[in-house]
Amino acid sequence: MSNEQDYRKKMEKHHRTQQLRKTKRKMRPNTASRKPRQRDWEHMSDDEWDAPGFYEDERVMPLGTTGNRKVVEGMARAAVGEKKGEETPELTDIPDDLAKGQVVEVTAGQCVVSVDGRLQDCVVRGNLLSKETIYSNLVTVGDWVLVEEVEGELWTVVEVLPRSSKLARPQKRKGGSYHQLVAANIDRLLVVVSWRKPNIWPELIDRYLIAAQRNQLQAVICVNKIDLVEDHEELETTLEPYRQAGYEVFMTSAASGAGISHLHELLVGQTTVLAGMSGVGKSSLLSAVQPGLSLRALTVGERGLNRDQGRHTTTMATMYPLAEGGAVIDTPGIRQFGLAFLEPRELGTYYPEFVPLIGQCAFSDCTHAHEPDCAVQKGVETGVVSQMRYENYLKILEAL
Repeated sequence: MSNEQDYRKKMEKHHRTQQLRKTKRKMRPNTASRKPRQRDWEHMSDDEWDAPGFYEDERVMPLGTTGNRKVVEGMARAAVGEKKGEETPELTDIPDDLAKGQVVEVTAGQCVVSVDGRLQDCVVRGNLLSKETIYSNLVTVGDWVLVEEVEGELWTVVEVLPRSSKLARPQKRKGGSYHQLVAANIDRLLVVVSWRKPNIWPELIDRYLIAAQRNQLQAVICVNKIDLVEDHEELETTLEPYRQAGYEVFMTSAASGAGISHLHELLVGQTTVLAGMSGVGKSSLLSAVQPGLSLRALTVGERGLNRDQGRHTTTMATMYPLAEGGAVIDTPGIRQFGLAFLEPRELGTYYPEFVPLIGQCAFSDCTHAHEPDCAVQKGVETGVVSQMRYENYLKILEAL
């Protein structure tokens, strides 16, 4: 490329950036008179929730940080059974100047929306950002939205359609506790781990499973790299507690092709969020399901608002469509999924094998760690409860 061509390209890129900023400034309303009240949401009493003037969808803002929209979203409500087979929200009457699309990538205040198979760079209309709601990140990957074209190439998200499901990340910050919306309109959470390189980490699996249950999402465990298994008895011993607890567990190997057909059946026609550490083989597995599809394809921005600049650090997730229908959503930060908001005494309720025993403990507030006459500890001694799962529970309990 000549120096002149390179100069023109840079100037076009600069002009485009200036257009985006100008449009966002025009659409940003004056919200000074509508500042959200500061509340300690975690410790509100029943009377406070029912108090006059309190809105169910009031926006949550951290104390002392008015205007910071990186706060969040409540826990998902839809049950797993209701989500399966649920169709995309439909509108019977879309204005001629609007188009319907799905968000496939998000950065701060901006997003990429797929409209009739075309990717459109969009900004979020200012009145949406100031809307009275508990959601600060009002637009997330997987959302179905209405968009309009403004100022030539620029598009604007004007409305977010109702969601069938959500995945939220709980967080504790200075001044309060919040949730961050991760993805929407999803069917399941696929926990991808590797047997070796990196070694399987049962405690992290438990954290993913708890996160899925808190968001009322179906969770499936995929153990990759089984071609590296040295001791098959050890493999089965490690995975059996999860099967006994009612979770679907299957094994794959991108190298040998084992389990790829089952993975294909699981992904096609559904929207699946992937959870897993770097190096477990997510990219290889998806490339085996659909050649050419790789989660690393957008490590350096190849589309959207940050082309050729590397992915923005605030990018929450990216959706990758599958040729035969359905999509996968990769969320880089999901490997650090915290368990904020979870009371220590509630942790045991997220272990299915504990639930039948909890009511038999001598103390109603039993933490199942050191109390006498604890039915869960007796379950471990008799083999009803897995020693491995119980040790994971104690580690998570200590962290809480």
